[in-house]
Amino acid sequence: MSKIYYIYGVMNAGKSTELLQIDHNYLSNNMQTLLLKSSVDTRDSAVEIVSRLGLRKKALQLDDTTVDSIIEHIKQSNYACILIDESQFLSRNTIWKLSDVCDEQGVPIMFFGIKTDYMGHLFEGSKTLLEIADNFRELKTVCWCGKKATMILLEGEDGQIVKFGNSIHLGDSEYHSVCRKHWKAGQIRPKS
Repeated sequence: MSKIYYIYGVMNAGKSTELLQIDHNYLSNNMQTLLLKSSVDTRDSAVEIVSRLGLRKKALQLDDTTVDSIIEHIKQSNYACILIDESQFLSRNTIWKLSDVCDEQGVPIMFFGIKTDYMGHLFEGSKTLLEIADNFRELKTVCWCGKKATMILLEGEDGQIVKFGNSIHLGDSEYHSVCRKHWKAGQIRPKS
């Protein structure tokens, strides 16, 4: 029986790097994969999965408007695995439709994403995956203090920590992965 996997972690935990490594492993064993990414993520490229290590690979954009055609494509193909980046931005509807591919077509699906936004709230895609995935795995990184980073802080242009606003804010260097203690304190580095 194929499964749905949810691999999550904070910023800089290596999610995209791991996705690309898994893709490489399948391909090196002559198994075909399909790479997808949420159409919301256009930071580095709208049509590539990009790792901070510099790795990049073409991917199809996935959202409520493309999911049906992608599912039809999957049904006509012979994929060994489907790998999806930035899954926190996916809708509940898109994830449930893809779960049918897993259950009816027998294709495992690995979703990679962030669990909570900078305000500490679950993203819709993450919430749905926590509800329905068969397997969960957290990729870990560390806070500046050395403890496990579990939360994300957003630093505004003025250097102040942003506590409220739109859940979806595309960026990179303005995000800081921290432990819960320093998230509550809004502290992105040691005090001088």
